[in-house]
Amino acid sequence: MAGWLAGFCICAAAILIVAEIIIRSCFASTLYVADEFTGYLMAASSMLGLGYVEAVHGHIRMDLVDLLREKFPKLIRSLNYIAYIAAIIVALYLTWVSYKTFDQSFANGSRSMQISETLLWIPQIFLPIGSALLLLQYCVNFVLFASGRSQK
Repeated sequence: MAGWLAGFCICAAAILIVAEIIIRSCFASTLYVADEFTGYLMAASSMLGLGYVEAVHGHIRMDLVDLLREKFPKLIRSLNYIAYIAAIIVALYLTWVSYKTFDQSFANGSRSMQISETLLWIPQIFLPIGSALLLLQYCVNFVLFASGRSQK
């Protein structure tokens, strides 16, 4: 579902940009918020898409590790454990920090400095949600790897 929502955010950003171009070209006016909202949509798309991309093993991986898998299987397996543990720690930290940022904005009622004066917690909520989904997916993939049901 997060992958679909990430795709929707990209489509919405594209529509917003096209609308801004048409309004500027045809009516010599502007939407005023197109840049700001497009940035929010792209950030939401990026964060929501992280867990999905990890689920389909779409993140950049080292082909060299695959080449060495046959020669040094125990070493490669150990490196994969280390990589998963490091990824889980980073995702956990990112989730914690992004939640603190969201929580501060929510508690303080922080608003953007743009014309829309958007409550910043609204776009920021996608940061801890996306980070938590990535963390969850790393944990799932780690369990699958540790149980031998996944080689990646």
